[in-house]
Amino acid sequence: MRIALSGVTVRFGPVTAVNQVSLGIEPGEIHALVGENGAGKSTLMNMLFGLVTPAEGTIAIDGVERRWASPQDAIRAGLGMVHQHFMLQDSMSVLENIVLCAEPVGRFGFVDFAGARARLDAIAESHGVSIDLDRQLGRLSVGERQAVEILKVLYREADLLILDEPTAVLTPQEKDRLFDTLRSFRAAGKAIVLITHKLDEVVEIADRVSVMRAGRLVASSPLAETSKEEIARGIVGGALPAPRIRKAQEPGDVVLAVDALTVPRRGQDVGPISFDLRAGEIVGIAGVSGNGQAELVRALTGLERLRSGAISLCGQRIEKRDVGARRRLGLSYIPEDRQRMGLALGASVTENANAGRDDRKSFTIGPFLRHSAMARFARALIDNYRIRVAGPRAAAATMSGGNKQKLVVGRELGRSTPLVIAENPTWGVDIGAIDFIHGELMRMRDAGHAILLISTELDEVIALSDRILVMYDGRVSGEVAGGEASRERVGALMTSRAADALGKVA
Repeated sequence: MRIALSGVTVRFGPVTAVNQVSLGIEPGEIHALVGENGAGKSTLMNMLFGLVTPAEGTIAIDGVERRWASPQDAIRAGLGMVHQHFMLQDSMSVLENIVLCAEPVGRFGFVDFAGARARLDAIAESHGVSIDLDRQLGRLSVGERQAVEILKVLYREADLLILDEPTAVLTPQEKDRLFDTLRSFRAAGKAIVLITHKLDEVVEIADRVSVMRAGRLVASSPLAETSKEEIARGIVGGALPAPRIRKAQEPGDVVLAVDALTVPRRGQDVGPISFDLRAGEIVGIAGVSGNGQAELVRALTGLERLRSGAISLCGQRIEKRDVGARRRLGLSYIPEDRQRMGLALGASVTENANAGRDDRKSFTIGPFLRHSAMARFARALIDNYRIRVAGPRAAAATMSGGNKQKLVVGRELGRSTPLVIAENPTWGVDIGAIDFIHGELMRMRDAGHAILLISTELDEVIALSDRILVMYDGRVSGEVAGGEASRERVGALMTSRAADALGKVA
């Protein structure tokens, strides 16, 4: 399948999100599409998939101009898209999610689930994707949800696969398996568009790379004719940020104390886990996804009850306190899933920016909110974090994924609490924003705040952490000092015993 986009322009009211973009996508090619948050990458691909109607321009497939009334038209034409924020139903099983709107009908008009299961088992085996088809979607991790979305596209036999930030929350092993799947697609003559901010991955797998900035296509060439540095300069429009240097300092008093914490989990409980986190310190949590990090975070933030153990925040026991009480005592939380937990998408940027701050005197007059003060704070976040949005009154749902992430990070760090729990804080954000967020975390650490960093980005954990705790099978399997950490040393603790369970990656 050969795709040609010509002179495409997409507008949302007065905002031009994509401006006169012409782009070719070839069969048997992995085409990386990169750019800053809000550059128009996802919007351009959403237009190709029929989710957005262009104001100008055309789509041609194999030389024939096409128009979509809906994504169903694009799917029938052989296009498939895995969105950055998954289009899945939490209350349904994995199998039901995959066949939804493409149900095979058997005898007497009933859905042939047995036939669908057999076909999916064959697809999963041939592409190395492993997931329990009977599990409820709402119980899956973000990485497992990614696998479900991949299977949906494979099930529909797409000839063009569009992946929007597919590795943002995947472990290195999961990423390797995904890339093996993409290579098998390429070998079969299919076309793949990879929207990503990870330039190492672009260099590893892409055949062609296109750079967008401020809604325009600024560069497009075979990967062999460019370099990682040139791509990065095209993204930011200038010089690259200098590497962050963590200055040495003695940590202060204990801010977070975790003692013999055990959390219920299907199969085997997480824990017991014990550790301290001090003021002026960043402690990183590393580990292969599914080894208890998510349960630990939910227990610390009050989203899940403990089986046993104790948690103290600034000297006060909090294990029996709810989420609101823990936040009032001095806990801020950047969640992994900004869509479901970090934001109210139907609310405005101002309302989201001030969530959790409405009880402060500077934002209230008696029982009433001071909307002007709230708007000023939202505007400051927009400016400081370079959030691309129409304005403070715009709905959070109108922003790109990376800009949503920047809003959540800015709101939580802006609370300036003694403790920040940051779970994949740079998920889906661009090079400049990653540097800024890292700088803000380091600034808070230097100012005496305690940061617990949970990230699937091993380089991020190593670069920022004063100490790294590695989790395996629901427990802390080892600790590495930040100055002694390397990918090899931390990776060995993450995978030494997990390798057999994960299987060999080709």
